[in-house]
Amino acid sequence: MMSGEIRGKTLSELRRARKNMMSAEWLAGLEGVSAAERTVAATTLLDVCMAIRRLENVGVVAIRRQLADNENELERGIRGLQRASERLHRVKTYLRAAAVLAATVGKVVKP
Repeated sequence: MMSGEIRGKTLSELRRARKNMMSAEWLAGLEGVSAAERTVAATTLLDVCMAIRRLENVGVVAIRRQLADNENELERGIRGLQRASERLHRVKTYLRAAAVLAATVGKVVKP
């Protein structure tokens, strides 16, 4: 896959994650969890937002090599998040999948 395609696919999935994590269904799912779990959810949402910002602000040319080097990991993260989004009501599963993808983007685009 071309670097631009990897970046676009990752951005698309992160944007979908952000939208899901701000939905009424998501917020309802957070009502039954502990304060610590809500903190993890908020931190993960922030990580997803930061990953989006980083990918939006950096040119593909600047990260072409890192995207290529991490293509398999990004693809696994995207597939994991897609599978988890089918079960959005499982807050912990979705959080883990979103955190993995955001962390991989953090490896590609250094702050």
